[in-house]
Parts: sequence; C-alpha cells; structure tokens
Amino acid sequence: KISGAYFRHRWWNYYERGISYADGEFFEDAISDLNEAIKQRDKDQRMARTYGMHFIDYFPHRELGVIHYLKGDPESAQSEFERSLSHHPSAKAVYYLDRVRKDLINKRAKSVPPPQLTLNYTSSEIWTKKDPVIISGTAEDEHFVSYLTISGTPVFFEGSQKKVPFRKELKLSQGMHRISVETENLAGKAVKKEILFHVDRKGPMIALDDVPMDPAHGLTREITGSVYDESGVAELVINDRKLPVKKGVDVSFTYSRPVSTDSLNILARDRLGNVSTATLSLSPDSTNRAPVLLSTLETAYDGQLFAGMFSRKKTVIPAIKLNGWTDEQTVFLEKIYLDGQVSSGRRIKSLTVNKVQILRKEGNIIFFNHFIDLKKGKNSIIVEAEDENGTIAVETFTVIRQIPKALLLDERMSMTVFPFDQKGVVSNAGLSFQDNLIDALFNQNRFKIVERDLLDLVLQEQKLSRTQLIDRKTALKLGRLVAAKSIVSGSIIESRTGIEIVSRLIDTETSEILAVEDVYDEVKDLSAMISLAQGMANKYHRDFPLADGKIIQIKNRNIFTDIGRNTIRNQRRLIIYREKPVLHPESGIKLGADHEIIGHARITQLSPEMCKA
Repeated sequence: KISGAYFRHRWWNYYERGISYADGEFFEDAISDLNEAIKQRDKDQRMARTYGMHFIDYFPHRELGVIHYLKGDPESAQSEFERSLSHHPSAKAVYYLDRVRKDLINKRAKSVPPPQLTLNYTSSEIWTKKDPVIISGTAEDEHFVSYLTISGTPVFFEGSQKKVPFRKELKLSQGMHRISVETENLAGKAVKKEILFHVDRKGPMIALDDVPMDPAHGLTREITGSVYDESGVAELVINDRKLPVKKGVDVSFTYSRPVSTDSLNILARDRLGNVSTATLSLSPDSTNRAPVLLSTLETAYDGQLFAGMFSRKKTVIPAIKLNGWTDEQTVFLEKIYLDGQVSSGRRIKSLTVNKVQILRKEGNIIFFNHFIDLKKGKNSIIVEAEDENGTIAVETFTVIRQIPKALLLDERMSMTVFPFDQKGVVSNAGLSFQDNLIDALFNQNRFKIVERDLLDLVLQEQKLSRTQLIDRKTALKLGRLVAAKSIVSGSIIESRTGIEIVSRLIDTETSEILAVEDVYDEVKDLSAMISLAQGMANKYHRDFPLADGKIIQIKNRNIFTDIGRNTIRNQRRLIIYREKPVLHPESGIKLGADHEIIGHARITQLSPEMCKA
C-alpha cells in the first residue's frame, strides 16, 4: 500500500513511491519507479488528474534531475531539468538547473569573463524631461546571466538566462540622478555601468532688472534681464522678435523697445523644449507703473499645477508673492508646480521651499518655480526669502493630497490567505510561511487583505477549525462570507533536501484558479521563510499589475477597452470609473481629478491591443 491506498501499478503509484524512495536516499529504486511513471505519463504538470476528482502535482523529470544532481551526474541532471521546464515551469526545477549550470561552468571553463551589458543610450549623461524616465538595455552571457539590478533593485527573471533584456520605468524628480545597472553571471563575474540623468521639466526662469522710466514720456527705454535654465537656454522671443541667444545656462539680454509699445511679451525655451512666457505691462496710465509678469509653463509633463500673474513692487523687506493658492487647498496630484516672485530693495541672497535652496542667482527681483512632491494627506509648504541685510520673509500654505477613489486600497481586489496543506513532516520554520506571506502581501499595498480577526470571528460563527479550510469548497464558502473576492491556499512540501511551497489564487465568485505560484529553497530556517514569502508575494504582484486604460466602446453589458494581452490577463477584474476634474476656485487651474465609480467588469476576451469585459 502507498498513501493509504493499494498499489495498482498506475503512474501516480510509481511517482509517489519514487518520491518516497528518493527522500530516503534509495536512489536506484527511485530512478526505477520514476522511469516507470514516465513510461505511462511523460509530461510534468501541475494538477495532474489521477482518478475521479483526485489531482496531484506531477514532476517525474524534475525529481529525476534532483537525484542525478545528488549523485554527482550534472549532465544527466541538466537534461532532466530542461525537459521538466519545457513541460511546465516550477521554481524547484529552476533552482536546481542553475545549480547544475554553475557546477558545469566551474568544471569546464578555465577563465570566465563578466557578462556583456548594453544600455540603450548613446551617452552616459542624459538630459530629459520625460516622466517616467525609461532605462533599458540587455545583459548577455554564454555562461548565463543570473542576477541584474537597477540602482540596487533586482530585475525579476525566472532562472538564469543567456540573454536578459530589461526595461524599467523610473519615477525621477527634478534634478540629477545617478542610476547604476549591475549584472552577474553564474560564475560570479559581475559588471556595472552608470548613467547620469538630468531631469528638467521646468521652463526657463525669466528675470528682469528694475525697469527705468523715461521722465519725459513716462515710458521705459531699454529692458535688461536674464534667462536661466539648467539644461541650457535655446530660444528667446520678445514681442515676436527672436533675439540672438548665446548658448549657456544663464543668458543676459537687452531689449530696446519702440516708444509706441506699452507691453512686453517674452517667450523663453530651453533645449529640451520646456517653455516659459512672461507679459510685462508698461502702460503709462498705470497709477503705480508696476510691471506685471505672467509666467506659464509648456511641458510634456502631465499632472502638475501652474500658477502665475505676479505684481512687482519695490519694497525694503523681501516680499513673497504666490498666486493661485488659498491657505488650504485640496488636490488629486502626486506633485505640484509652484510659481512665485520675491522682490526687495536689497539683493535676495537666499530663497528656500521647504528648506530646499532654489535660488540660482542673486538679485532684487526673483521669479522662481519649483516642483514639490506630495505625500498623502496634509503637506505644509513653506517659502522663505532672506535679503543681504538678513531680513527674512516667510509665506506658508497647506496642500491636502487625496487619492482618487478608483486607486484607493479599498477598491483593490480583496484577498484572504487560508492555511496551507502540509505534505511530509513540516518544521516549525515551514509552518511560519503563511504568516510571513500575509505580512508580505500586506506590505506591498497592492491587495486589500482581509483582517485575520474577521476570519477568526467567522470561523467561530460557522464552528469551523482552521484545518478544515484546507478543503477547497469550505475555503470558498468562507471566502465569500468574509467578502473576499479571492482566496490563497496551497501546499508546503518539505523534504530532506529542501522546501517547496505551491499556492493558488482562486476567484471566490467563479471558483476559477486565477494564478499558481511556487517558490523553493534548500534552506529551511525562519529567514528563508521570510525570503520565500516575499518572493511569492512579488509573483502575485506581477500577475496582477495595476493597469489603466480607456473604454473605447460599450455594447449591451460588454465594454471594450484599450488594455491588451501584453498588459493584463483573462478573467481579471476591472473598475469602471468616470473622471471628475477638480478646479482651483480662484484660477480655474485643474488640480487633478477624483473618480466616480460607475461599475465593475471581468475580462472575457483578450487581443494584443484590446480586451472585452
């Protein structure tokens, strides 16, 4: 008898007995049984049906590979692992195939060079206004690329590969960023490359000197000023007249205006295409004859806030002007773009926004702009200016950042993790895996995790024990009772050589298995369980990415969206919402958009560029 049933010489009988022989180090008997199982059923697979509604995970080629590896036959082991992976991927086969490849490299190669790393840029220093910034390239090595990081963050790929293309979106703020890419092969040889990104999404800063007035006519005669931009000034146009501009970061200019002209319209463009414009009123009818600057920004960056229209007055102490802000303002943006002016009868020597120095050039009149990243909730904005006499002026206001409804965690797919089935003798460390998985999923902030207290309360009401949740029907029923859209259950298989954990994410509404993930390690201590749990949580995160798209057609109860097969998988859920723009009460500037949720859908058909739901 085996597993409580009579041995009937079927493929699953030979497979289960072969696994038992291998765990007891009866390798020849194990090889014989596994080969007999393969004669009856060749392909490795998950959920192989034995009889009736009984299923087992069936990996005879993989287990043969492990035996050959332990016996010191890496060539035979490699063949079996590669065959197993061609049938069905598993973390255990990937783990041991890398071990075998490493042993073969060390055995055959006398000297192993580092991998070839190619970045898709022609220079190691890049100026850009894009958001996000894309870094991409390829790592190649005949001895297999085993590891690749971007600024210390690993790039995921399943098992070592001879060629690893990579592409990552980087959320980089305004300023300079040094990004490193490092890769390593199985022989432990590594190579590292760096690229310097200068991110500039702001238009040039336009500064005007004091405007002299003509006593006879009440008009200005000659206008002087400067244009500053870190990426370099490319173009300056005043009253539709293009002025010659010397290449540089700080460009001074002089403009002689016709007497008949009572205003200046200034446009400055940097070499990345960011644009600032200014309008200066020179009307002799003005009672205070104070010029006005209108500063705007044209850029490819989406999701920022603009403010402008500043009056300029001479003053003894610094005067800070911020337009478009109330004392407290709610926005639906990740960052805001702040424009302002500070002026004084004395030179301004310091200008900070939230203690960050933004002054590039001293002067009596400074027109400034600055990006501010916002955290969720209240954000205090403090603008402080100091003149050469040490006189300080301060302006403060509050920005409240709210998250649009469709992006709130409460709207995400709800999930609960049930006890895993234990196969074999599972150590105390192995039993900690489930709790570590719950923590890892919660810390990702990707899924709405049903609280364990609620689960225990329903268990008491239903008079069920946690061990009864291993039964799929019971787990699905309880998942619905706690309002979880999905449940995670699985198995912990611990053997003499290592621990394999297989989990399945099941839709509680349809009972369909949406994803199957597995992890493996030879180490079975508490630290390894934390690492394995994090790895499994990351796999689920990749399986269920946050994707955004638009509805392109509605037909009866079906919608068609521009989200395709390369972004999302079948049977995934969609939140249908309508954007509700939020406008500034004074300026009318868009402060982002909240969401009105109008429905939910499930994807039923996928094409490369579109899905039906």
